[in-house]
Amino acid sequence: MNSPLPSENKPLKYAALDFETAYWGPANACSLGIVVSDGKEIVDEWYHLIRPMTLKFDAGCMKVNGIHPEDVAEEEPFPFFWDEIAKRLEGTIVFAHNARFDMGVLASALDFYHLPDIHFRYGDTVVLSRKLWKDMENHKLNTVAENLGFSFNHHQALDDARACEYIVRKALEETGLPSVEALMKETGQNLKRFAVKRGERKLDT
Repeated sequence: MNSPLPSENKPLKYAALDFETAYWGPANACSLGIVVSDGKEIVDEWYHLIRPMTLKFDAGCMKVNGIHPEDVAEEEPFPFFWDEIAKRLEGTIVFAHNARFDMGVLASALDFYHLPDIHFRYGDTVVLSRKLWKDMENHKLNTVAENLGFSFNHHQALDDARACEYIVRKALEETGLPSVEALMKETGQNLKRFAVKRGERKLDT
């Protein structure tokens, strides 16, 4: 009898997150949703509105996510929530749909508010879905999730995070792979290490 692979002995755990933003610039997050999964179901969720650096919102952002200055004027800024955010992300594998954007928002906030570094690796469900479901008309979050049978409120941060987690879960189910590391390897991807470029004070777009 063959011994199980090392990855099969690890508890399967990963997180998914989604930011909604108020404008293009530093400290621009106006909401964040995070879910933590054991590969079979979501075991933890966190969501909050966030007051960005300025309440001068971009009209295009408001049209997309429906969040207006008055919705967040009495909310706390990003540093207030950092402990709650960090404890869900530190040391885990994090997924986002178009991860470069969300990781840029997170890095911008940590840099702008002089918050401590956090250590995790991340993957992108856009790339994952393109590898596994090539025949979909496009690989936008709503298209992929709905093709996989998941209905949600697009551009609501917690719902987007749930949809992202569901994509990873379905990918694990369909491939039968024992871990997200194995899933990434099978689809020809490398998990990236999150890093903050200090002193830039701008969102890397």
